[in-house]
Amino acid sequence: MITKVAVAENAERTWAYPNEQRSIDMLSSLLDTSSPPKAYQDTMYRIGQLLAEKLYDEQKISSKSKICIVSTVEDADFLSKGVYDTLADKVQELYFVCVWNQRESMFEGSATVAPIIRKFMQPGYENSDEMIVVKSIISGSCVVKTNITALFDKIRPKKIHVVSPVMHEDSARKLLKEFPSSYSGLFDFEFLAKDRDRDNNTGEIRPGIGGNVYERLGFSNQADKNQYWPKLVKSMLHAM
Repeated sequence: MITKVAVAENAERTWAYPNEQRSIDMLSSLLDTSSPPKAYQDTMYRIGQLLAEKLYDEQKISSKSKICIVSTVEDADFLSKGVYDTLADKVQELYFVCVWNQRESMFEGSATVAPIIRKFMQPGYENSDEMIVVKSIISGSCVVKTNITALFDKIRPKKIHVVSPVMHEDSARKLLKEFPSSYSGLFDFEFLAKDRDRDNNTGEIRPGIGGNVYERLGFSNQADKNQYWPKLVKSMLHAM
């Protein structure tokens, strides 16, 4: 069952789990722009836990799965860690890949690209036969496509799970168009809500996740987040 509800003036949201009060409460709390970064980080972690629970409970993944979690750097210690911690003792093998993307336009008005400027790959990730690609919000296909294809030389996944709290209603279609039609059967999408509207000035999805995710998580800007080394990555480096 999918329910559409108005959440703001001229904005419409489709809930994936309309009877799941946790998801409604957590996404609603992200819209409180007065909440400090720590509260926002904690909520993102709990959303990651819930999304991972849904993947497992819906049997999209199983205890026999060998999974590589692919995370943007800004999500690594929060949303992605929630996914990682929840699945750590539920699947056969679990690996973590962290990617630092630099979003940019080649020239004014052009499509956005998101080249990878740094990445961390937990040893053994090549053994994975499934990917969970985590992102705090999916408004298009740029970052997700880049991060998936960057691993295709090492992993040929049987399944690609794209996981996000909020997606734009056109984002799945746009992402699938970036891959050969033979790949479409590999993808599934796990989300809590889909939004229709964008801010005409900023391009941000409305209501989305309450603004610019870098700033809400406590980063000053893109350059600041790209200087960050997640605690989860540091712990894995120390264990190597």
